[in-house]
Amino acid sequence: MLEESQIKILMRMHELEQSLEELYAVFAEKFPAHRELFLKLVKEEHEHAEAVQKLYRLTYHNDASFSEGSTRLGAIEAIIDYVKKSCETARQDQMLPEHALELSRDLEKSLIAKNIFQHFKVRLEYASLLRYLRDSSEEHATLVQAEIERHRKKRSV
Repeated sequence: MLEESQIKILMRMHELEQSLEELYAVFAEKFPAHRELFLKLVKEEHEHAEAVQKLYRLTYHNDASFSEGSTRLGAIEAIIDYVKKSCETARQDQMLPEHALELSRDLEKSLIAKNIFQHFKVRLEYASLLRYLRDSSEEHATLVQAEIERHRKKRSV
């Protein structure tokens, strides 16, 4: 059974994934030149949120365990607040596409997302879910970095 602090961390991780989904949806709307990338991130952040919920449920069936390790609730909450503020800034047309791309890359490189999934232990049949969550943030960062480089090349031509 999870402790209260572990439950709060997992609930906030779910909220973080949902906040990222919302942010990328706003970016897709506001920055049409990068819409395809951001829509891909929207879809995958939605999948991440669902996966976090699934991992949470698995702990109650003893198919997974979670040890919070060095993950701190305050750090996750700070990132959620930052994502929500960034979302509002973009909605108000106060963000450039370059900043949206760099922000996305930095969020995806965040140690919070990668680190928390290392604290799960799952039954073998759920290992692919955990691997997907661990690897996809790195893939997201790579995709966004490639988009940043394409954007810079277009601007320099």
